Amino acid sequence: MRGWILDCYADEVNNEMVTWVKTSDGVERITDRGYRPSFYVKPSLEKRSSLLLGLKESGVEHHWEKHRTWLTGPLEEVLRVTPRGYRNLMPLAKTVDKWGCHSDHTLFNVDLRMDTRYFLHRKVFPMGLMDMEKWKNLDTPFRLDYPMPDLGISELTLETSARRGMPTMDDRLKRATLDDVVLEGKEADILEQLQCSLREKDPDVLLTDGGDSFHLPFLEKCAERNEMELELGREGGKRQGKGKSYFTYGRILYKPPAYKLRGRVHLDKGSSFIFQEGGMPGLIDLCRLSRISLQDMARMSPGSAISAMQVNEAMKMGALVMWKKNLPEDFKTAAELVASDRGGLIYEPKVGLHEKIQEVDFTSLYPSIMVRHNISPETLNCQCCVGEGEPVPGLGYWTCSKTVGMLSRVLEPIVRRRISLKRLKKEGGRNSVMYDQRAKVLKWVLVTCFGYTGYRTARFGRIECHESITAHGREILLKSAEIAERKGFRILHGIVDSLWLEGEGDIESYCEEIGRRMQIPLVWEGEYKWLVFLPNLTNGAGALNRYYGAFQDGELKVRGIALRRRDTCTLARELQQGMLDRLVLGEDAEGFRHRIPEALDVLDLYVRQLRDGETPLEKLVLSKRITRELKEYRQKNDQFRALCQLEHQGFHTPPGEAVEFIMTPGKEIKVAQFLDGDEEYDAERYAELLFRAAGELLSPFDLGQERLRDFYRKNGAK
Repeated sequence: MRGWILDCYADEVNNEMVTWVKTSDGVERITDRGYRPSFYVKPSLEKRSSLLLGLKESGVEHHWEKHRTWLTGPLEEVLRVTPRGYRNLMPLAKTVDKWGCHSDHTLFNVDLRMDTRYFLHRKVFPMGLMDMEKWKNLDTPFRLDYPMPDLGISELTLETSARRGMPTMDDRLKRATLDDVVLEGKEADILEQLQCSLREKDPDVLLTDGGDSFHLPFLEKCAERNEMELELGREGGKRQGKGKSYFTYGRILYKPPAYKLRGRVHLDKGSSFIFQEGGMPGLIDLCRLSRISLQDMARMSPGSAISAMQVNEAMKMGALVMWKKNLPEDFKTAAELVASDRGGLIYEPKVGLHEKIQEVDFTSLYPSIMVRHNISPETLNCQCCVGEGEPVPGLGYWTCSKTVGMLSRVLEPIVRRRISLKRLKKEGGRNSVMYDQRAKVLKWVLVTCFGYTGYRTARFGRIECHESITAHGREILLKSAEIAERKGFRILHGIVDSLWLEGEGDIESYCEEIGRRMQIPLVWEGEYKWLVFLPNLTNGAGALNRYYGAFQDGELKVRGIALRRRDTCTLARELQQGMLDRLVLGEDAEGFRHRIPEALDVLDLYVRQLRDGETPLEKLVLSKRITRELKEYRQKNDQFRALCQLEHQGFHTPPGEAVEFIMTPGKEIKVAQFLDGDEEYDAERYAELLFRAAGELLSPFDLGQERLRDFYRKNGAK
């Protein structure tokens, strides 16, 4: 029989691995009690005897084996420790670490995912067609076109009484909708009908929007209140994690606790970045590449996916994966720090309006650099190539010329795959959307791979790798700029992997020459009929990533303005879109300037409607992310006031969550969920947002926020 692995997890009660396989006839539940996970210990000589004695007295199975403890190097003698049960693995590892005073023993393969361990043990991957009797995949993870399972998908939505303005666990369930079936009646009746409908439809995927954070926990609470058993999966029980706030890329984010079903995949599209970017095709593709089950991959970041791929490759290379990695940064003098810690090369943009501008981008520049120059933690400054390895420009580092690094092994097929997917998308056809979704997901995987090289705590992070990648990137962009100038172009702007060129040179010839010389494809994104680079709000210099422009075919490209940001209201975004819809009609720089009065007419209309009280409240809702607990706020800003209102009603909002509110008269706010529809809004504060949004677009033309505000104070809306 053939099928696709739909889900896989450890049953810690029965000490077995449970695998659900999707077949043409339905699903099969397969258990395996023969698999026992282990971890490894490299003990210190001083405490080796005491460790062995402790394990023996505890009755824990252990024996010596030889493995690599790093990506390269000789085989070393390590102790393989096999706990009695799955749930004992982490507590036992912590005990062994404690016996070594958290420094004497080095532990490996401790915190690896249980499903990934099992897939590697079985040499299979999820969502790949498999011969179930032989436990053998019938294709490879990197196959471009592969047989897909026919997954049954049902979407669940709920409506509650919301007695305190927004849904709570104490509310009553008013209505549930499963696909097009509306379930109403008493709460217990709705729950019973829902479970009957699920058994009848028997979907493989239950799709929700907010299911992890509220819907499924709420249904569980309703079932408890009615003394009922709730079974939303194909068998009883659930796998629930914990919510957490975390800091990443300069932002505080909140990850709700995962609510995972058994035998049926629960996919919360509202909290799944990968699903939002790539849909089901992108999600399935990443499951295959990372060997992470579908239900778990949906709740992870692209960084978790690339980290899993690195772990998988390291284990294939015969290396153990260190727990609590400690790879310190190499010592550097002050001069060496200045030379190495520089980031990507940037050509400051010239603020203002430009026409007939060419944009070119390197395809996956940093990942391609890592592949081409063999940059990996174990290949950088290797001892086997002292004086012989490939030099890193300007840093005095070198990379190995004898062995292909782990990161290169992981990234090379991903880079090739993304290029192929983008090519297939451009060729069109009925699968072009699917190819685009897969390529989008791989883009984020490649982006985060570069970032992870600079994280000290990343499994295979090493800051010298990060520095080497950016050094090569600077050299490539510098040489590309020099060649551009020789071919008749002038550099208008450049940032890391993109260039904007002005001039009459042959753009096709230029891209071909750069691709040939750098061995990294340079792609022509198109020619702008006009392009506006915006100033930095603090100093007036060209902002590095704030611009908007129209290609020759009329397609708009915008970056860094309110239209692209989530922290402004719908009204401001609609205003900018309306103004751009007028400006895009200009066929060149002169035509653009002639359209500015029409764009100002759009602003005039929005301001007049706002001041006349005709703007719907839903267009005025602002969303701000919470960065700390209520008691930690020092300023009584809008976020503080929103948290106070929520706290007063019994709602706790953890850091990383967003609060939504409207601005009301008297410099007050009201949480959006508590609106009753009769509130007044502060028209002048919202008018200020409109002036800011319009001024953002027109600031290079001496029509910034302050001038627009002053004009409307004197003249008002027409």
